Amino acid sequence: MKRPNTFKRYLKMIRPFDWIIVGGLFLAAFIPYLIFGIQENQQQQEASQRVLTAVVTHDGHEVYRKRLTGHTGTTQFTYRAKDGDWNKIEVQGAGIAITEANCQDQVCVRRGRITKPGQTIVCLPHKLLIEIKSNKGGSNNTGGMVTE
Repeated sequence: MKRPNTFKRYLKMIRPFDWIIVGGLFLAAFIPYLIFGIQENQQQQEASQRVLTAVVTHDGHEVYRKRLTGHTGTTQFTYRAKDGDWNKIEVQGAGIAITEANCQDQVCVRRGRITKPGQTIVCLPHKLLIEIKSNKGGSNNTGGMVTE
């Protein structure tokens, strides 16, 4: 008993234009990979040029500003309000965190360290806000003003 060659039979059913469609779809599958690769490369170049600054404000008034880009070691700062509220703030490397506070809920302490522009730590009972601002890009623009 002779077995028919099914592979040759299927090859006869495929037209040349079918190969073009399959090849085009195969190449189109890699387009997102290329686009996202180029975009990621551009973001890395921008990130190497921006300067990050942590700004601490109490009730809308700036009380402390620290440049995070290029910061090494650990810097600690304790904010004490007139009514007895206090928050211990620690800058370590390029990140900032509230390590201790005398508020009841401790949400600000559990927030942990922040390192990216636009991230915030809020202590609502003490009306304290810590945010990271960048000198380049987006709504986190500080206008190029960075002081230490």
